[in-house]
Amino acid sequence: MSGCGFAELEEEASETDERQPLSQRKSRDDKEAWLSFSWSMVGPGLLCCLADTDAGCLLVAAQSGARWGYRLLPLQVVLIPVLFMAQELTVRLGVFTKQGHSACIRQHFGPGWCWFATVLLVFECICAMVSEMSGVAAVGRLWGLEQIASILLSAALIVTAVVALNYKQIEVIGITLGLFELTFVGTMAYYHPPLTDVISGSLKMETDPEYLKLIAANIGAVIMPWMIYFQQSAVVARRLVTQKDLSNERGSTLLGSILTQLIMIGALVTLAAVHKTKKDLHSMTDIVVSLEPALGQDSAKILVSFAFLGGSLCAAFVVSLAATWAICEAAQMEDPGAINESPVKAPHFYACFLAVVLAGIAILLGGVNVVKLNVMVELLDGVLMPVAVGFLYLLAISEALPPESRVTGLYKWVLGVVFSLCALVSLTSAFAGMTEIAQ
Repeated sequence: MSGCGFAELEEEASETDERQPLSQRKSRDDKEAWLSFSWSMVGPGLLCCLADTDAGCLLVAAQSGARWGYRLLPLQVVLIPVLFMAQELTVRLGVFTKQGHSACIRQHFGPGWCWFATVLLVFECICAMVSEMSGVAAVGRLWGLEQIASILLSAALIVTAVVALNYKQIEVIGITLGLFELTFVGTMAYYHPPLTDVISGSLKMETDPEYLKLIAANIGAVIMPWMIYFQQSAVVARRLVTQKDLSNERGSTLLGSILTQLIMIGALVTLAAVHKTKKDLHSMTDIVVSLEPALGQDSAKILVSFAFLGGSLCAAFVVSLAATWAICEAAQMEDPGAINESPVKAPHFYACFLAVVLAGIAILLGGVNVVKLNVMVELLDGVLMPVAVGFLYLLAISEALPPESRVTGLYKWVLGVVFSLCALVSLTSAFAGMTEIAQ
């Protein structure tokens, strides 16, 4: 082998490949193509969308089904393109500007507007972090684990992953956790309610204020502000810069949009099939109890725990990183790629990240009222979502994007109408939240 060069080895391998049967070579090529396609679907868009279906969203979907049957099912389907339209713009901006969302706002609208949006976002993300950790704590309580132990274990997992791993590895862990939410798709298949019941139930409408509030909650939650910030920065951290990268990330975002709404549909249909009469759900334990008659106590407990734990941890990764990236970009300290560096080389990034996580833990362990906190998160979402979507839209139709990728023509007007409606519903939810806090 001492005289054998790389070119000779390559030629020998090529000859060996040519001696293989055509069907065998085709099978191998097909497998490689499938693996390449599958890996391209694993991206920020999939992680971001799975994080959207966190513990709070699962409770909203379950309550929708338990209280109103299949009436809100069509809404979940309609929201798929709405979610995709918003997140797809973050892909364009990330690929072509090579900047996160805060950095883009700073460059095109000035540091004042950038810090206004960033401060709101960080406050919202810290509150959302508390909400996600409370979801983890609820799973721990279900299994007899003390709240503080559940919270510290989950925080240790998140911090260790971000500090020790690069972004792609974190992405794989987050997506793996998020996929546990597909549990509700499995329970939907298990119950398989008659199609005629589902269709007839979907066509019914209500005027009850609680029903209308759930419509607003579903629409207002479909585009979470932190999703916009996270995905654009994650695209930059992933170094996605080519047209192929753009296409792959769009595919990942579409897959994520479909999966997250499929999970919502699964939770809604499952609880609608279980409850033939109207019933209010207030906690994860209520969902477990609802599923026990058909699945058994242990199975119901395990499946619901996996779904809520996966959703909460997946979202905790995303909200903590979204806040960290936003602060670093607004202060022009470090770009999103700092996540792939060690804490020694990117001290500002990791300091901001730890501050966000520790702030969330401190607030939760300080005895905050979780119910009121979730109302506060809804309020912040209602205020910040129009701001985040407004900047996203203005950037997408501006010179921030090259002419061939800029949003123009009919699609520009369609997006304007859709985003305006979402913003209106979001602000309405915020107003309802303020009324609830005042009471």
